[in-house]
Amino acid sequence: MTIAVSINKANRLERNDKLEDAATIYRDILAKFPKNTRARSALDTLQNRMQQQQNPPTEVQRQLQTDYNGGQHAAVAASCATLLNSFRKSHFLWDLLGNCHLQANNLDEAATCLNKACELNPNDAGTFCAMADVSQAQAQHDNALALYNKALALDGTHLKTLNNLANALIGHGRANEALVLLKKASLQAPDSAVILFNYSNALLKTGLKDQAKSVLEQATKLAPHLVEAQYNLAQLQSMEGAKEEAIDRFEAVLAKNPSDDRTRANKLHAQAQINDWSWIDEYDQHRRQLGLTGSPIAPFNGLTFEDNPDLLRLRIQAYANMQLPAVQPAPALAPELLDSPRPSRLRIGYFSSDFHDHATMQLMAGLFEAHDQSRFDIIAYSYDTVPTDNMRTRVKNAFSSFKDISQMSDSAVVELVQKDGLDIAVDLKGHTGDTRTALFSQRLAPLQISYLGFPGTLGTMAFDYFIGDHVSCPAGSERFFDEHLIRLPHSYQATDNTRVISDRQFTRKDCGLPNDGFVFCSFNNSYKITPTEFDIWMRLLAQVDGSVLWLLETSEASKDNLRRAAQDRGQDPDRLIFAPRLPQDEHLARQRVADLFLDTFVVNAHTTGSDALWAGLPVLTLPGRQFAARVGASLVSAIGLPELIVKSTAEYEARALELAQGPEALAVLRSRLQRNRKTTPLFDTTGFTRNLERAYDMAHARYLQGLPPVHLDITEGSAKDTQLPDPAFVSTVTTQTQIPSRAM
Repeated sequence: MTIAVSINKANRLERNDKLEDAATIYRDILAKFPKNTRARSALDTLQNRMQQQQNPPTEVQRQLQTDYNGGQHAAVAASCATLLNSFRKSHFLWDLLGNCHLQANNLDEAATCLNKACELNPNDAGTFCAMADVSQAQAQHDNALALYNKALALDGTHLKTLNNLANALIGHGRANEALVLLKKASLQAPDSAVILFNYSNALLKTGLKDQAKSVLEQATKLAPHLVEAQYNLAQLQSMEGAKEEAIDRFEAVLAKNPSDDRTRANKLHAQAQINDWSWIDEYDQHRRQLGLTGSPIAPFNGLTFEDNPDLLRLRIQAYANMQLPAVQPAPALAPELLDSPRPSRLRIGYFSSDFHDHATMQLMAGLFEAHDQSRFDIIAYSYDTVPTDNMRTRVKNAFSSFKDISQMSDSAVVELVQKDGLDIAVDLKGHTGDTRTALFSQRLAPLQISYLGFPGTLGTMAFDYFIGDHVSCPAGSERFFDEHLIRLPHSYQATDNTRVISDRQFTRKDCGLPNDGFVFCSFNNSYKITPTEFDIWMRLLAQVDGSVLWLLETSEASKDNLRRAAQDRGQDPDRLIFAPRLPQDEHLARQRVADLFLDTFVVNAHTTGSDALWAGLPVLTLPGRQFAARVGASLVSAIGLPELIVKSTAEYEARALELAQGPEALAVLRSRLQRNRKTTPLFDTTGFTRNLERAYDMAHARYLQGLPPVHLDITEGSAKDTQLPDPAFVSTVTTQTQIPSRAM
């Protein structure tokens, strides 16, 4: 049969409304002669006619799409179902009905409708995108990615696919790939606030904070009502020090949604950072539900508001249950491996984004160098996004292997780490900035430990142990933790006894301090200072003639508010002296001109306390109940100066006054501190490392015996299990109502 005869036959079939048969003939011609323009034109015209006959009238389609865009999904679904009785082969109706079911989270129904739409038109990118959205919602992530990529293969500029695939990639830790897609989408749709918002998220995930802020500013101008964009921009403003602008933006978000606990907590913390103490009254009004009945709040914010470890654990559990993936249980040890001998070298993985000049490395670098590498194979997994510096170079040399995972997806990291065969994985970040703690939900090692980064429970069953000590975690405090406690024999805090103190001889004049008079000092971050401490400090200034209070300079707003608070309490604001930030070695050196470091209460000095003691500056501390409020006592105890640990605010004030008015007693104390720096456990880096290694050995030995984790007490040269709290401590606290942790 010639081409002309075939085309004439197809024309007769069209005239008799046998459109599918006609289309089959045209396709057969094109299969043999793909360049035949007459058959191609006839088929295109026929398909348009078929589509018009298969779909409802154009004005009906337009109205359905308008109603769908307006959020009337249930009504549109009902109309589609009715119209399908007459238009069973309408790709438009099946596709729209599938999307309506997707919006209602009726995922099985959505999948059925979208599969039918795909059968009717296998070349529509939008249908494949919607099918991918369904798979993503069903946690069928690999299938979702395949469908998104199929959609882009059909139409590489399909905006919704570019956006949704990028969001899926971000969720898998593949932000760099997402960045490319969202940049392309933003160039196509520069006026889309949603796409700009998602683009800013990808920029943030890849460490491009300045660019992210610029993009967010565009998004908020285009759509002032886009709450998530406003929230993220406020966060960035707060991070870069524009606290007052951030607070105003947080308040605007709260005005639209007063029950947004996440935003309220961030606003209160920003106010605390500039010592705007009006946050306290607002917190008191919302504390019962904050982070519990509404959106979860950032755990670090929660631990700064009050010293209440019961409430803190509940808030952190709520956050972990919402933010972290379902926890994978530890694999059971194969029966034939039970009671097997210890490996010649335990493989320990340390995970952090702080392998650079950061407070964590200032404490940990010496420990890494002191590890007994004949018995321990230590591996760093770094997801830093900052340039290499001297500290990074130093710690890289301390590890058996240093692996940069900053550009790897979460799934790729899990695959890499599991292939490495770690015995113990140690998270040095917890719920702090730039964390990837969610990786631990996938079970990176048989034993997983939280250490140093976050001063409290992580609220998840992903971690087997939390490292503390008997002062920071006294008997009875077990119930404040989802993890089992490893109590080291002295302070939990690693220190580096090779930290350099500058040779520069600071004078008081160099520091802006008076030549005479007692110098009270507190280099804690501004958010730790509350009226409770400040009232005491102002009374001390009133009772010690010529004394001054030396504080860390954080922001102009903080300085103004603290000076105003001093004046309100009858003190000359000029008696508050603010120290600008200096390089670490010089910061240590200048502390020698101070007389006494006054600790804060809800959150003590942590690295700051270690700095002061290393510099030879006595630290007066009052331990509270939560871990973060007991670190000061842990440090002071480990350096052998128990007389600097008081039991009440009254004793705190009296001891500070006694030392300020008793130069002989203070001189004796400082002399003991100088001797103890080199002889007591706090700055015995090697001794600390051996105790930590004993803890690793003890925890791993239990694992090899097929025993579950328990609370462990580590003593010099030995370790023992502990199970029961001290009844005396338990009697002083209220019974906790627990939230179930995420199921394993």
